[in-house]
Amino acid sequence: MSAEQSYDPGGEDDGGGIPEFLLDPMGVAQRRWLPMAVCLATGLLVTVVAVILWKPMYSASSSILITSQQIPKDFVRSTVEEDSLANVSAMIGEVLSADHLSKLIDDHHLFPKTAGKAARIDLVNRMRSRITAAPQIRPGERAQSIIYEISYDAPDPEEAAIVSNALAALFVEASVDRRNTQARRTTVFLRNAMERTENELREQSARVTDYRQSHRGELPDEQETSLRRLELLTQHRESLAQQITSKEDRLLSISSHGSETSEGEVLIADLRRQLAGEIAIHTDEHPNVIALRDRLTRLEEANSKNPLPASTSRMVDDERREIARLREQRERIDGELAELNQRVDRIPRVAEELAALQQREQVLRDDFTAAMRKVEQAELAENLESARQGGQVSILDHAAVPSGPQRPRWMIALAGVAGSFGLAAAMALLLELIDPVVIGARQIERLSERPVVGTVPFVA
Repeated sequence: MSAEQSYDPGGEDDGGGIPEFLLDPMGVAQRRWLPMAVCLATGLLVTVVAVILWKPMYSASSSILITSQQIPKDFVRSTVEEDSLANVSAMIGEVLSADHLSKLIDDHHLFPKTAGKAARIDLVNRMRSRITAAPQIRPGERAQSIIYEISYDAPDPEEAAIVSNALAALFVEASVDRRNTQARRTTVFLRNAMERTENELREQSARVTDYRQSHRGELPDEQETSLRRLELLTQHRESLAQQITSKEDRLLSISSHGSETSEGEVLIADLRRQLAGEIAIHTDEHPNVIALRDRLTRLEEANSKNPLPASTSRMVDDERREIARLREQRERIDGELAELNQRVDRIPRVAEELAALQQREQVLRDDFTAAMRKVEQAELAENLESARQGGQVSILDHAAVPSGPQRPRWMIALAGVAGSFGLAAAMALLLELIDPVVIGARQIERLSERPVVGTVPFVA
């Protein structure tokens, strides 16, 4: 068996499983010193260049405190949503918008070497990559206050501190503007809703007033008055009917004593009594009343050819005028009774329509009262936000000028030196695996399958 066929590149010994060359690091160094030196020199050269070209970055952090409403909600209920982590994230997005960051770049003269050459959006993105904002509590944790830390990395320590404080101030300003704007918009919205309800209430009240004026005498609260007036008019009409009957009887009496009673006068007197009786029971439009009145008129015209004496005629004329006046009053009362009866009959329908209008008016009045109460609460909440007594965002700790960079040069140099030695060692191990050598008696016994009789020491 040849050495090339049986040799294991790992060169492992029988017991430990460790390659033979790892047990002789000095031998590896002696055999592979040249490539190790090249790798070490190359790594050290790269380290020196990196240290020289390394631009240290300074990080400054400021803390902001987000607290809940200062005044108990039992007294004033805020119309602004509390600054939860989701809302804070939204505010961070607003603070990191292109407009705000572009203004910070101009105000603090950031990126002076590339400000006139690079596109503004590229500068904004570079600035965003240097900003870190993170809460100091777990997202699922509920707390009365939230602490956020805002960090900014810059090649200049003063610039890092200034920009970090500017971002914190911008965050506070954005929170105040957002809460004030939200409270103001809520108040305006509720006030507009209240004004719309007030206009509807005013129009509905005008409808109710017009309806009551156009149905006077037919309103439910006037029903008792109408019934009482109807009773009085009925009594008055009965009194007039009695007076008319009495006057007609007197007229007949005067006529019968003033001249000899003829058959026609007796008939006329009888018809008049019948007519008075019918009028006392029925109205003037009743068929019986109309028939008796026509017959009486014809008989009076026929009997007028026998005139009475002058004195008796004057008395008769007076009585007839009085009867005509009483009848006119009765006719006027009959008209009032008819109209009043119609009004009383319409009262139930008017009551239903008026109740519907008044119910709508009451609903609008309740809505207006509730809207007015909401507007008052919204105005109190707006005053609360203006006084900075609601949920408040304040700067807890201002950013201080950092005393040293995040990664100093010595750290870069140390990492480079360690990396250089590591590269040299890796190169030596790689060469040992690619181009192995026999370095011990056990390897010879394993390769030749024969025992080693003796060894000759190495003579320099």
